[in-house]
Parts: sequence; C-alpha cells; structure tokens
Amino acid sequence: MNVTESPDTLTTARRLEHDFGMDQRASEGIAIAIHEHTTANLATKADLHVVQADLHLVEERLRGEMSELSAALRGEMKELSAALRGEMNELEASLRGHTDSSVAGLSSEMHGEFKTLYRNLWLMFVGFAGVIVTLTKLLP
Repeated sequence: MNVTESPDTLTTARRLEHDFGMDQRASEGIAIAIHEHTTANLATKADLHVVQADLHLVEERLRGEMSELSAALRGEMKELSAALRGEMNELEASLRGHTDSSVAGLSSEMHGEFKTLYRNLWLMFVGFAGVIVTLTKLLP
C-alpha cells in the first residue's frame, strides 16, 4: 500500500476500498486529495506564532497611538481650559466694572432725589409752621 501520508489518510483509503468497493489505487488517490485539501487550509503552530507576533506589534502600535492621542487631547484640554478661564476673568472684570458704574450712577441719582425730598420736606414744614402761626393769630 502506497498511502503513508497519515493514519487518517490510510483509514480513509481502506474505508473507500472496503465499504464502497473502490479499487486500491482510486481510494488512495481520493484519500490523498482529501488530506491535501484539508491540510492546505489548516494553520500550523508556526502560522499561529507569526499571527500572534503580528498582533503584538499591532497592539504596541495602537498603544503608542493611543498615548499620543491622549497626550494631544490633554494638551488641547489645557489650552481650552486656560482660554476659558481667561474669557471668564474678562467677563467678570467687565461685569464688575459695569456693576460698579451702575451702582455709582444709582447712588448719585438717589443722592439727588434725597436732596430734593429733604428740600420739599423743609418747605412743607415751613409752610405748616406758617399756617399754624397764622391760624393761632387769627383765632382768639
């Protein structure tokens, strides 16, 4: 028998002969063809080691890229944070200046209003005093 590829090939050839009535040469040819077809599509340990090494390289490259992206994002976030802080400080200063000038304007305006109110109250007091003096002179 010429089938020496593997025990599976020999078993397949014998089965084709005995169970299906094929001659020895045809059964060995078919068994070898089946064996070659199936083994040609199987990965060996060496193939798996190559794929594993490639995966490790890809993983390392991706880790490096992720680290670079992370550092870049951190830098951009710091820049944006600093810019935002600057804008908030400018807005606060602007609002503070606007508020201070508004309060100063209102204070000045209220001072003028109170001055007018006091003057009017004094005039009313003098008028009431004049009316009371006049009434007391007119009435016996």
